[in-house]
Amino acid sequence: MPQRLACCFFLAVVLALPTGWAHAEEVVNRVVAIVDDEVVTSLDLERSMRRLKMDMARMEAMQQRGGVPPSQIRRMALERMIDEKIFAKEVKKAGLVVGAEELDHFIGRIKQANNLSDEDFVASLSRQGMTLEEYRADLRGDILKQRLINQAVKKHVVVSDAEVEKYYKEHYDQFQNMDEVNMQAIFLKVDPQAGLVAENAVRQQAENIQQKIQNGEDFSKLAQQHSQGPGAERGGLLGPLKTGDLLPSMRQALGELKPGQVSPVLQIPQGFVIMKLVDRSGDKGLALAEVKEQIRSKLEKQITEKRFKDWIKKLRAENYVKIID
Repeated sequence: MPQRLACCFFLAVVLALPTGWAHAEEVVNRVVAIVDDEVVTSLDLERSMRRLKMDMARMEAMQQRGGVPPSQIRRMALERMIDEKIFAKEVKKAGLVVGAEELDHFIGRIKQANNLSDEDFVASLSRQGMTLEEYRADLRGDILKQRLINQAVKKHVVVSDAEVEKYYKEHYDQFQNMDEVNMQAIFLKVDPQAGLVAENAVRQQAENIQQKIQNGEDFSKLAQQHSQGPGAERGGLLGPLKTGDLLPSMRQALGELKPGQVSPVLQIPQGFVIMKLVDRSGDKGLALAEVKEQIRSKLEKQITEKRFKDWIKKLRAENYVKIID
């Protein structure tokens, strides 16, 4: 499994998959992996693969390539299930629980935010191939894993004011002449009710597009093909824009670019964006107070990602895992 794709799934914390799918075909059930004293069966893997295929079908880039080879999908689904077993063990060890009332509260917020009745919500899940019970199980797993990661990794990540100021001073020129910018942008939207798995599929699509740009493909053409935001028909061209009108995270990312450079994939409330700085002008720079929290967030993310990868490797090393081909 490609390391880039695996890390994207890990860091998005979307390793849980429902196991309640009905399967009309007769399949010989056998053990395909062992994780300590638990097993992963071929029937479990079949269900996982079908769900993974649905998730990946959302990725436009994958569809244009003609699909991911079945062997790769199988391996990805199996890796997900192995990590799910390990996470479940760690969740139990930590004594973490999510009650029915808490799940009701989360689901209620989702329905309210999208103006959905109970019937509309169930119908929406059905279109995604899920029952309400499967969605609740998925949601419970996501919440528990996020709490486990917060407890084991995130809460230990602290970035001091001194570290923020040091970064600002070392990159001072990036925050100058930032009154106005001309830029290109590729926006990819995320349905707010689609869930973490669908969000991760859009994230991966954005990463694929960003990789194409790094490989030399034309930003304007990719924007025309993929962008779901303003300026798409003009190759994503926007501007001149007042930087004060941009989201702080976008302003921060643009501050780190020189004209002609392209940003990493950036998550925003509506989905994801990739930006290319055309030019910037004006005599107003960004003071430390204006970008302090964005810098802190950037440094925290860098540290968290590294520690998360180290933590995953440590858990794998502590658990007996055997894959049976």
